[in-house]
Amino acid sequence: MPTRWGVTHLTRMQWGEGCHCATGGHMSEISTAIDALLQARLRQLPEVERESARWHTLGERLAELADALADLRAHTTMDAELVAALTLPQLTETQLSVAQAADSFRVIASRFTRATVNIGVSGAARMGKSTLLQSISGLDDNQIPTGHGIPVTAVRSRIFHSPAVRRAELEMHSPESFLATVISPLHAALDLSPVPRTVAEFGRWVYPEVLPDTRDRVLLTRLRELQSALTSYEPLLTGGVRTVPLEEVRPFVAYPTHEEITKAGERVGRAYAAVREARIECAFPHEHVARIGIVDLPGLGEVVADADRRHVAGLRNEVDAVLVVKRSSDTSSYFDETDTAGLGLLEEVRGFVRSTGEFTYLVHNADPDKPHLAENLRGDLLRNVNGGEPDRFFTVFETDVRDPERVGREVLGPLLKRMAEGLPVMDAEVLAGIRTQASSVRDRVRLQLTDLRLALDQVAQRAGVPEEVNDAKAAQLRSAVARRLRGLVAELAAEAHGSMVGPGFGEALEKAYEGVLEWIQDGFGKGTDAWREEALTCMITEGHSAAFAGPEFSRVRVEISRRFAALDDFFTARLNAAWNRTAAMLAAECGALFQRNDSRQADSVSSSDDATATPSAHPGRDVLAELAELFARSSQPCPGLASAVDSLLDVRLEYRTLLYPRVRPELAPLNLQVTHPNTGEQMQQVAVPLTAEGAEHLHELFNSLAEQAAFRIKQSLSQEAAVPAAVIHALVEQFEDTLIRSGTSVMEFRRFVRSYRNDLWPAEFKGIDEANSRFARVLRVVQDISDVLDEEQP
Repeated sequence: MPTRWGVTHLTRMQWGEGCHCATGGHMSEISTAIDALLQARLRQLPEVERESARWHTLGERLAELADALADLRAHTTMDAELVAALTLPQLTETQLSVAQAADSFRVIASRFTRATVNIGVSGAARMGKSTLLQSISGLDDNQIPTGHGIPVTAVRSRIFHSPAVRRAELEMHSPESFLATVISPLHAALDLSPVPRTVAEFGRWVYPEVLPDTRDRVLLTRLRELQSALTSYEPLLTGGVRTVPLEEVRPFVAYPTHEEITKAGERVGRAYAAVREARIECAFPHEHVARIGIVDLPGLGEVVADADRRHVAGLRNEVDAVLVVKRSSDTSSYFDETDTAGLGLLEEVRGFVRSTGEFTYLVHNADPDKPHLAENLRGDLLRNVNGGEPDRFFTVFETDVRDPERVGREVLGPLLKRMAEGLPVMDAEVLAGIRTQASSVRDRVRLQLTDLRLALDQVAQRAGVPEEVNDAKAAQLRSAVARRLRGLVAELAAEAHGSMVGPGFGEALEKAYEGVLEWIQDGFGKGTDAWREEALTCMITEGHSAAFAGPEFSRVRVEISRRFAALDDFFTARLNAAWNRTAAMLAAECGALFQRNDSRQADSVSSSDDATATPSAHPGRDVLAELAELFARSSQPCPGLASAVDSLLDVRLEYRTLLYPRVRPELAPLNLQVTHPNTGEQMQQVAVPLTAEGAEHLHELFNSLAEQAAFRIKQSLSQEAAVPAAVIHALVEQFEDTLIRSGTSVMEFRRFVRSYRNDLWPAEFKGIDEANSRFARVLRVVQDISDVLDEEQP
């Protein structure tokens, strides 16, 4: 009976040479489909990684909340009732759930970044699991041991197709992991306590001679075997990764054979005990399997304490499907309790995949020489596993695992076809399951935040500063700042419009003018003789004086204008002085909030009248920038106040902006063609002989015109001495008006005072505001958590 994927209970006849579903072009199509699947997984990765980061951030914020609540509960103003209200008994459990959600997204991100589709192969001992692995991978008993009647696979192995590399990478136990994952479970199963704390202590441990229970005797035997063989593997307990040739890997992944035990007795080596996991790379014998990985799971149902459970631990999202091998034999031609328990264990690996049959497949290992036994198991699987309907719950692949060709045709081919079609659905189910689980955690966090907000309301009502006191202090601070800034604005107005204009601008202007004259007298920066020689050469070469005079006029104009730009140093100093004076007014009213800057503020006040001081001598800009940040990042943000300070700091005073309109007209005569003062017509003002005397005359003409232009610029700019002061006055006046009288000023001064009361007036509010500061921290973290929870979900 066909299944939804068109795959039925498979026999050799159904997958004979006439069928092409698992060979040739169809295998190529399957390989292409798997490649497309892996690419589709990668496209989902960015969103999964963002969700993982979001949950990691939420975990960090919850840890911060736990610290903030503990800090607030410990304050002396909190009575027993408030402490109880601020205790969230489920917070630790919630943190664990959030960490698990973050880890779930991290694990599925790992699933989506895998370069292979991974197939787990499992089954109880003696069912042919290792033989099936050999037929798939092309390895032999030296790498994947087989045995008759006893378990052989001791270590979980991952096997990957590699056309060029043949090697095994062994992840080794450290002493700590060996004791925790190998010895401790055996002690727990035998109810032996305590557990050895060191490997040496394990070597000296005295164990009972015999135990009455059969299972316990087997476990005790395994423990004694590990102890007696300790010297054979203790040097290998190094942690890290060890690379060995495939020909030498068997003792690292397999239990000793009966012959080895008989020959060596208790001295038999057990190197496998030092290995956590093996990764094997080799060339698979089947086509189109480059993107396939095989995970070899040690036999399910082993009596060793939790061996099967430990081997499947951590495999969720690491394998995409599992083949469970069941052999028809004289003693196992039915599905027994061990097999059922093994399938139940694989449910943990299946995770959020909804259909067991899409994840777990049964391989009926039929012996062609014993058809009656195969028929018995075939019937049992039909009746007791699939409820009388072929492949109803589990698809059964029937093959002889000893035959690689049949395995490729009857197991690997149809399995890969099924996976190529079904894995996108399973990926979506896994991701949806994790998101649903995470959504439940998110709802629990929101519920706890609601409870916490109610508790915080109690704290605010009973432990805080009365709101009228806060409002009064805010009004006091706002008025005091307004008085100081109004006085500064009056001083700046007098400087801009009165007789208080200082000598700084005149001195800076004279210095720039002298610099221009020196440059002119130095042959316009080239030396007088060199300038004349260059002029003469150009005039003779081109046959007229305009060839030199035109470009030179342009160069001289630009250079004179550039040299007057030295006034920018003056403007920068004046602006820094204004920032220093403004910062000093604010700092005078902000108390200990700027205590760490007291020494810098003292320097700024003492030098506030020195408009020529260097910027590094004035910390006002730094103080204002810090104030803007305090406004913006307070527990109750003040964006309007922060914007006012930012606008004050965003202004630039520059020569090119303020004075270009005065300079450019005075440079007009420095052109080859000028306007006749009487007729208004264009005329060329340079015409000299093409001789040395002509070059000398040309130099005299350039000198005269350049010096006259520089003088006119100086005279014109001197009339603008009040402009910088006027600009600074307007700038600070606008700042004062915005800070004090904007529509949100009163409200934001109240917010500012609530956030920094303890810093502004430490003597008055020290005890209360210490609690309020801790209270504000809790509020901020609660808001941060809410922001993370409210981020847009996919």
